[in-house]
Amino acid sequence: MKFSLLTYNLLLNRATGELKEIISAHKPDLLCFQEINTDLSNLREIENHGYRLADFSNSFMRQGRVFGVATFYNPRVFSLSQTFSFDLPNSLYQIIMFILHNKKNPRTVLKTEFVAKKNGKKVTTYNIHLTPFATNSFRIKQIKNTLQDLHLARKSPVVIAGDFNFPYGRKKFEEIIRVYDLKEATNNVMFTLERKVLKFFSIKLKLDYILYKNMSAHKNEVIHVKHSDHFPILTKFEL
Repeated sequence: MKFSLLTYNLLLNRATGELKEIISAHKPDLLCFQEINTDLSNLREIENHGYRLADFSNSFMRQGRVFGVATFYNPRVFSLSQTFSFDLPNSLYQIIMFILHNKKNPRTVLKTEFVAKKNGKKVTTYNIHLTPFATNSFRIKQIKNTLQDLHLARKSPVVIAGDFNFPYGRKKFEEIIRVYDLKEATNNVMFTLERKVLKFFSIKLKLDYILYKNMSAHKNEVIHVKHSDHFPILTKFEL
């Protein structure tokens, strides 16, 4: 059985208006969004494209609006088994914000278990958005915190997708991937974020990743649209 997964940082929900064209063109079976407005009316708008909301998890507030991660699925391909979220360690920036504004906004990971309707196999997804204002060492700590949960799904197909905010120093990152017997579907991707500086210089960073195990990845592509500062990534898998 084949299925596809798309991960996309929506840039504080600004890219949701253009999702229709991306979905129509690529028809992903699973959607993992970061920086999405978790207001229920906004989440229902995405369901109008033919998907169902698996779950969402709040991560931070900006100008009175709550943003987080959300996972959607194609109900013709998958059925929802169970879902829950867990907090990641807080960075120094988050601690300072809590002291100044009395707002505790922990980064969260959204874990969702699906059952493929075609063959009854379970697929577990981890929708992740690591802290942007922190060191790589701290993000490694957040990654380890996430991967420690993998023993619960050791033999089942697993996908970890999202915005890792990990632009450099990949050696430790790759070591962790090997320890947990994960593969990177995004190995062919050079950058997932592009910003213009002074209209002449372009900053290109690889921040978004798709990791997997216990299945095969057949195709991975970056969709070059300009609706967010991140590009959406689409990977096709086979169980």
